[in-house]
Amino acid sequence: MAYTVNPTIASLPFSALGGQPAFEPDALEQFLRGNHIAMFSYVRSDGRPNQAPLWYTFRDGTLLFVVSTGSAKHRALQRDNRVCVAIQDERPPYRAVMIDGTVELEDIGGDGELSTEMAVRYFGKVGAGEYDKLSREEREATGQTLIRLVPTEVKGFDNTRAINAALLSYVRLRDRLPIPRRWL
Repeated sequence: MAYTVNPTIASLPFSALGGQPAFEPDALEQFLRGNHIAMFSYVRSDGRPNQAPLWYTFRDGTLLFVVSTGSAKHRALQRDNRVCVAIQDERPPYRAVMIDGTVELEDIGGDGELSTEMAVRYFGKVGAGEYDKLSREEREATGQTLIRLVPTEVKGFDNTRAINAALLSYVRLRDRLPIPRRWL
């Protein structure tokens, strides 16, 4: 894959939202390497916003996605390459990153290498093998398009920085404790 020289996510200034703590650059990159789903927002042909949950890979400071060539997402991004991607950690005390930008599209044909890499990341090797059986026929029939995010703005919050390690452990474990939640 040939990469164009674009700003990386960590190279842009991070804007903290709502007075909440900002991500530190290393923590931001570690978070983006985590096993999260991205909410990928784009513009429909009639101008309305749309969003889709997508797997992603964080590589060389940017986010990469793969979609079926000719799909509604692919056609929409060919018309208008502006996007907003939100990635969140739903565990208390919550963290989220929102990245505005544009995308570059690259036809990768039926090459399922990146799709397989993502499937292993999200499902493990056994699950990825089953997923590949489901998706191989479509991938070979339609081809795939690599979506490379070119970030223009990065914002969000990292509330794990607002509390100490003991409280962080407690808020993440409290729903699993064998006592009534109302006591906590």
